[in-house]
Amino acid sequence: MEQEKGDSETSPLLNGHIGSRHVQLDTDSTPDVVTYGSVTDENTKVVANGTETTEKKEGFSCVRASKRQILSFFCVAFLNFSGMACYAIITPFFPSEALRRGASQTTVGFVFGCFSAVQFLGGLVFGKFITTVGSRFVLISGVFVAGSCSLLFGLLEYTEGTTFIAFCFAIRSMEALGVSAHLTVATTILTHEFPNDIAKVMGIQEIFVGLGMMAAPPIGGVLYNLGGFKLPFFTVGGLMFCCCAVLAVLVPPQVDKQEGKRDVSLLYFLRIPTVIMTCGVTVVLFSTIEYLNPVLQPYATKEFNLTSPQVGLIFLLLACVYALFAPAWGWLADKKKYARIMMTLGLLVLSAGTLLIGPSPLLTDYVTLLPKALWINIVGIVVIAPSTGSVLANLFNVMLWAASDAGMETDFATYGLVSGTFGAFMSMGSFLGPTVSSALVERFGLPWASTAFSWFTLFSMLLVVTFTIGENVYKRCHAEPSTEEEAEGLLT
Repeated sequence: MEQEKGDSETSPLLNGHIGSRHVQLDTDSTPDVVTYGSVTDENTKVVANGTETTEKKEGFSCVRASKRQILSFFCVAFLNFSGMACYAIITPFFPSEALRRGASQTTVGFVFGCFSAVQFLGGLVFGKFITTVGSRFVLISGVFVAGSCSLLFGLLEYTEGTTFIAFCFAIRSMEALGVSAHLTVATTILTHEFPNDIAKVMGIQEIFVGLGMMAAPPIGGVLYNLGGFKLPFFTVGGLMFCCCAVLAVLVPPQVDKQEGKRDVSLLYFLRIPTVIMTCGVTVVLFSTIEYLNPVLQPYATKEFNLTSPQVGLIFLLLACVYALFAPAWGWLADKKKYARIMMTLGLLVLSAGTLLIGPSPLLTDYVTLLPKALWINIVGIVVIAPSTGSVLANLFNVMLWAASDAGMETDFATYGLVSGTFGAFMSMGSFLGPTVSSALVERFGLPWASTAFSWFTLFSMLLVVTFTIGENVYKRCHAEPSTEEEAEGLLT
């Protein structure tokens, strides 16, 4: 029996997966298929006489990409490099500088963490209203604000004590709004331009994120030794202004308007069980990634007599290994059947790697398996980097699949909502990591802080496994009969 055709913006069909939605359209027309995570996708193409034909769309390739896609890709790549350099340049010298100016270790953690707390709120707001304000305006103004705040932060060299701490919080909070704005728009633009190859494109983009992470800490340490506190901030501030000019000239205009004026509800999106699970994993992951930022430099200086440039090289190693594996994780993450496996194994390995930072007293005092040596910490860094990428590569895709399964349209507004939500919970984790680790280190020391984060990560891995098993059982119990014979058999 023929069914009526729905909206022209047909929801994606996630064929071949348990629990996916199947929408039967008119038999005389070809359904639109937008399958996130497939290498080859079928899309309908309307020709001049009004008929629809089916065409094959291959996987992501710069050779086959349009000029608009190439411009969007490289503009976001330059932004990712500049933004990460702006964020990571302070790690090798700021903690000791802040301690010298009267801040406590816990306060240093809150200086790092307040950035992410404000970014959490900004991600939710910008993700919801990105199409109302205008994505291009939000992108460029966000980069400009971040660059301006970096310059202002360098001027804090002339302050001390309470004044220094107060302005650290104020400037970092304002900078967080700018970063939240441009990160949300950049992710939305890439999702809109490459809807069938999101994880691949994000994985390649992580190379530029990794390059920013690699270059900034050692360069920051060198600039700090050459020109004092202000020189690193003036340098990255100028880089952000250059990025702002490039984006203003090259970034293509975006389609910000929603067709049909549909409401994209954040509250509805956050009630989807898979989204709740993914948001929780995002918080855990970024807590574990960021917990070392305010505490590793003082610990390495005290225990191993490392200088700021040498600590920068440790962060360089972390970024280098991460960037090396990121494209491979992105390629695998576009295959939906691997997503939960990669997340589970990644969290397990991340938990093991975190135990090596310090290292944990469980391995040195209670079991005496490892010595308290610098090389153990370096091995831990090498283990953490690829496991982080294994989890991170899947999170955004899983959110998009959940939105599609729940009936949300695949348009610019939904992409903005997913990007903002992902960025918000990423920021929540980035807030909890530095603040909690600073408090733990001040009371118990870095080895025990690493132990706590390791168990935290292991617990989240067990929750993912439990959720996945429960989800599969639920879907099989509530699966609709696939044939008329099966339906008749159930009725009888």
